[in-house]
Amino acid sequence: MMARRLVIAGICLAVLIAAVAILFDQLAVKPAPSAQTTSSSSPSPGSTVPGSTASAGTTSQGAEVPGSGSSPSDASASGGTENGGDGGSSPSAGQPLEVLPPVTATPTGLPAPTAPAPLITGALPEPGTAAGEMVDGWPAGILTLPAGSTIGSTSVSTSGNTLQVAADGIIDKPRAEVLGSFRDSLVSHGFWSEDAPAAEGSSAARFVRGTDTVTVSVSTTGTGSSRFQLLGSLHTAAD
Repeated sequence: MMARRLVIAGICLAVLIAAVAILFDQLAVKPAPSAQTTSSSSPSPGSTVPGSTASAGTTSQGAEVPGSGSSPSDASASGGTENGGDGGSSPSAGQPLEVLPPVTATPTGLPAPTAPAPLITGALPEPGTAAGEMVDGWPAGILTLPAGSTIGSTSVSTSGNTLQVAADGIIDKPRAEVLGSFRDSLVSHGFWSEDAPAAEGSSAARFVRGTDTVTVSVSTTGTGSSRFQLLGSLHTAAD
């Protein structure tokens, strides 16, 4: 009776051991990854995974890398198809490029300034010189000497349609006041003024109106008076 119980207990123990072994075997087997997981985890075409290198011979745009061994026509076709082109829109080698015609419009800008009307009209005077007074033919309506001047000499001469004038004198006024008197007179006739080169101890100004010019220089005498010298060229409409 005891021996029978021992046999039954041994059989039960063997069955239990076998069942436990089968259970451990099933737990040890790992399930294979599904196709959906593999597909979602793989990098999309054209993207670059950090640490990976581009495929040999091509870039991400499908263009050929020099030395890849593929022909230029293949690279061009694949690149055009991948970027949405129809593969036949590129100009052929013999087709000339379109060139824009040259600009023929005349440039516009400010009009050239017109010359002012001449201050002297009619016939020019005869050349002449006078000491201590105004010479005949002096354009007194245009060139006025400062009031209080002691005239040294005046002269007029002609060259073509140009009247050349010269004058010198002494006046008991400062140099700046003498130049200011000439400036006020000439500016009223349309002249504009600018400083002119002068010797040491002297002052000079140049007055311009179109082609007309007048230059005045003023120096200080030993008695403190001012000595002025005037040279001018005035143009007329006469030939």
